[in-house]
Amino acid sequence: MTPLRWGILSTARIGTRRVIPAILRSRTGVAAAIASRDRDRATATAARFGIPRAYGSYEALLADPEIDAIYNPLPNSLHAEWTIAAAEAGKHVLCEKPLAHNAADAQRMVDAAARAGILLQEAFMYRFHPQIERLVDLVRGGAVGRPWLVRAAFSFTVRTSPDIRLSPALGGGGLLDVGCYCVNLSRLLLGEPDGAAAAVVEEGGVDVRAAGLLTFPGGAAALIDCGLRAPYR
Repeated sequence: MTPLRWGILSTARIGTRRVIPAILRSRTGVAAAIASRDRDRATATAARFGIPRAYGSYEALLADPEIDAIYNPLPNSLHAEWTIAAAEAGKHVLCEKPLAHNAADAQRMVDAAARAGILLQEAFMYRFHPQIERLVDLVRGGAVGRPWLVRAAFSFTVRTSPDIRLSPALGGGGLLDVGCYCVNLSRLLLGEPDGAAAAVVEEGGVDVRAAGLLTFPGGAAALIDCGLRAPYR
């Protein structure tokens, strides 16, 4: 099998701490190039991980003909722009969650991927954990009967300042950062919701605590709560 040649779009911490090390341990992929708007930072990160090529712009990475797929861990507000650019360059894309910070951008990304004939995947890694795969099998196989309620919570306290997760311009907020896991899991287990209601506490233009109710056809529901100014759960 020919390894998938990955290009890493930025030196974001989630990439350097989690995704690049995982690619380096993979039997099916290689980290072939990395890009940053700061060429020196890209070069230093490439040297740290043994990545053969470093670029000082995202455009240069997308133009590399020896890249098959792009990992996009940019701020939420930039997911659509650079995922669409990667698709138009013929690259498959693994985009960090949330896929986009609004439905319109998400649809544009899906449409661009379809036009280009590339695979676009949102990086909800938990869905591929054996524990979750087993949970889904049990629920869908009827082992717990008909599910009628999912309770999901994900929160922690942001202690750094400034922090992109608290920036409205960069698509910050607790729902997009961690609440998306609660929503995604609820949809995985119960299907597509037909109603939603929520209450939020805002700080500086982003939600730092949120609680919501999703309703599903047939009477099932999901209760979710999340936040960036709450104890870790």
